[in-house]
Amino acid sequence: MPTNRTPIYRHQRHRLSFSEEMDLEWGRDTNRPAFRSDNERREAWARNRDYLLRRWQRGRRPEAWWSYAAPIRYPRDHDYEAAALWDAGLLSETESAELVALWREYFDQAQEPGFEHCIGHAKEGDTFASWLEGAAAKHAHYKWAGIPRELIRKWSAERRRRDKIIRRLRSANPAGTTA
Repeated sequence: MPTNRTPIYRHQRHRLSFSEEMDLEWGRDTNRPAFRSDNERREAWARNRDYLLRRWQRGRRPEAWWSYAAPIRYPRDHDYEAAALWDAGLLSETESAELVALWREYFDQAQEPGFEHCIGHAKEGDTFASWLEGAAAKHAHYKWAGIPRELIRKWSAERRRRDKIIRRLRSANPAGTTA
């Protein structure tokens, strides 16, 4: 049934447009700026900070957080964003626990015998993927996973101690017989 009513547009004070939201989360688009000035962008961040931070998990933060609220500098390597936040103690307990468990899983994957890590095309024009083996593969995998160096050192030391104990037990009982 047709109506003569005219819809009333009520501006939602704290609502961001798509381009404003993308600007605050991923960074400025120099070709199409979402905000007229940095002050306008900063105010939008202040109004919508909690909403935007709830959407970012697992050791990542929106670009506006890094621009306006971060007590540390953005790491030179994007892969270490979560590690930098972990090192600085800026993650929640839940986030930290999830990341440490995930990093441990990635670390353990690299300890498997015959572990290889794919680095994609090593040179421009390659039609095949390049694979690393051994220590180089482990280091590339740790970098890809963004595992903090402190955890790599800790887990590697634990692994060396465990392997040493296993070797000692084997040499004490070479035939595998019980006493």
